Amino acid sequence: MYLLILVLEQNSLLPEILEKLLEAGVTGTTVLNSVGMGRLLAQYGKDSPVGQVVKEKLRKGNYTNKTLFAVIRSEEILDRAVDTINELVGDLEKPDTGIMFTIKLDRAFGLI
Repeated sequence: MYLLILVLEQNSLLPEILEKLLEAGVTGTTVLNSVGMGRLLAQYGKDSPVGQVVKEKLRKGNYTNKTLFAVIRSEEILDRAVDTINELVGDLEKPDTGIMFTIKLDRAFGLI
């Protein structure tokens, strides 16, 4: 089993990504609102206390990213999912696209 994590900058792509992941064999994905520390510090300034910045951002509920988590049962499905995301998002090495990584899982609980 594998954990696929995608931090997506282009929120408009979310519906299509979820649809294509389902077609690729990914049976479930959790989506969270998120914001990166770099974006917070750029917005509020490096001299701002980080704790205060985070509290202010959370209070306003102004998130800029979507973070997707998917537990994937096989390497074949993982490869299809990664290819699908790369096709839709484009070159993740470019700024303001996102971050994606995978982790091999020994065990997972609570999955159907």
